[in-house]
Amino acid sequence: MDHQLFNAEEFAADESFINYYLKKDEKAVAYWTNWISRHPEKLDEVLTAERLLAVAHLRPTVQEQEIAFSRFDDFLEAVADDERYAHEAVQIHPDHHLGVHPDDSSEERPTLKAFNWIFAAVAASMVLMLTLGGLYFYKQPVKSIKSEYVSIHNDYGKIKIISLADGTIVSLNANSTLSYPEHFEKDRRDVSLTGEAFFEVAKDKTRPFTVMANGTKTTVLGTKFNINAYTTQQTAVALVEGSVAFAADPKADRVLLKPSEMLTYSKTSHRVQRSIFNAEETTAWKSGTVLFRHASFADIASKFKNSYGIELKDHSRAQDWNYSGQFTKSDYLTIIKSICFAKNLGYKQTNHTIILTDK
Repeated sequence: MDHQLFNAEEFAADESFINYYLKKDEKAVAYWTNWISRHPEKLDEVLTAERLLAVAHLRPTVQEQEIAFSRFDDFLEAVADDERYAHEAVQIHPDHHLGVHPDDSSEERPTLKAFNWIFAAVAASMVLMLTLGGLYFYKQPVKSIKSEYVSIHNDYGKIKIISLADGTIVSLNANSTLSYPEHFEKDRRDVSLTGEAFFEVAKDKTRPFTVMANGTKTTVLGTKFNINAYTTQQTAVALVEGSVAFAADPKADRVLLKPSEMLTYSKTSHRVQRSIFNAEETTAWKSGTVLFRHASFADIASKFKNSYGIELKDHSRAQDWNYSGQFTKSDYLTIIKSICFAKNLGYKQTNHTIILTDK
């Protein structure tokens, strides 16, 4: 079953999603927490589904229902009293005293009375609905009233600076998506990332800042770090300043990073590797710089795919790539020509595919 094709109504009808929403099944909670973090583009549908379930699972207590229906009965009794009063007034003041012949009003009174009771029934129904509705909203915990989510996708070849409500600044790389609430909750700050971004997190000891990417969690209080999660099979966290805690999944132990340390997690092997990184090189993309340091062809092809949406293929006899180069705010053809000059290669382009060939 492909949940990526689900709309809000289908999420709300899915048994596993319902168990996740009601927190009845740990496996369902773990599955959907992980799935939602990997599909930020579906957050709007997920939140709408949660609102639908909130209404569907409205369950006032017996006492609350009795209060609501008691008010309903009181309203009907008040309407009946008004009707009796109106009838008595007619008996006291006959029609001929008003200059109206009794025969002229014989058909009008039942119609007017029927109208009054129709109006009363509609009004009474509204009273009942408003009472139960008021109970529903009164019973909702504060944390269930969620802020609207914003999802920003960056196109190929673009870099975007995003300011969050808490003062955090996010630099979003090309072909990347950041999803976040317009206003953070009182006890936490959660965002989701697909692709790559650099975070300058505003310090707030009372509200941890968490980035969900590929099912992993990176939690901080205030710091500067880079996350690369372009591929669903690997996530890399590079810490520039402060400290972060990384967890491969909600149940995994947290790994603490120190400044200048990079952590790379492989989803395939479930292994976590530490290394020392060069901050200038790792964050060069923020200034629009494409940087290669002893890069293999696979490294170059990956960079082209993520930055420009170009598929790069090597049909040459080149063996040892080991390519180094630096390009600032350059278009992809300028970079390709430079690579071909350095490696003595030719190239041909068809739509979004470039094939490197021998000269």
